[in-house]
Amino acid sequence: MVLIRIILAAVMAAAIGLAAPAGAHENHQREQAEQAAKAQRPPSPGMAPAIMQEHMEQMENQRPTTVSGRLYRFLGAMHPFAVHFPIALIPASWLALVLARRRGHAVDVIRAVIILAGIAAVGAALLGWFNAGFALADRDPIQTWHRWIGTALAVIVGAIGIWAWRHTNSVNSRAMTWALGATTLLLLAQGWLGASITHGMDHMMF
Repeated sequence: MVLIRIILAAVMAAAIGLAAPAGAHENHQREQAEQAAKAQRPPSPGMAPAIMQEHMEQMENQRPTTVSGRLYRFLGAMHPFAVHFPIALIPASWLALVLARRRGHAVDVIRAVIILAGIAAVGAALLGWFNAGFALADRDPIQTWHRWIGTALAVIVGAIGIWAWRHTNSVNSRAMTWALGATTLLLLAQGWLGASITHGMDHMMF
């Protein structure tokens, strides 16, 4: 009986020893297949974090050595900082104007904020072109939409700023209120696109 038990134990140990490498080989083959499928899968719109990381790595590996190249890179790096100004000033000027018109208050300060919003929007868009490069289209369609909506916003808000600067009474008009309201909605879409570039399209999933 003891001999039979020893033989059975040896057979089981051999079976387990043979099965483990086979299972490990199957798992390895499965992992290789999954990696190959991921590599062959075309990038979908909004897969921006990977594209952004690749862009940042390229920027790190291609640090400019000239003064002009470093200035170009520095201006592009200022874009994420600069966009906060129009993001804050445009909705603030719209809400302040709505409240001021309802209560009959003076709007001189709001006029100054609208002019500043126009300057900030043009500056942020220009820095965005330095950041993303001067191209008409990008590999990521989300970034292309972000590029051109941002450019359109710069033109619109810049024009609103010039309108408020040259015509003082325009700030009290209903047209100014509607223009700022529509621009605020467009700004929300632009902000979502900008966040999708850095965090992916599902960054606001509940």
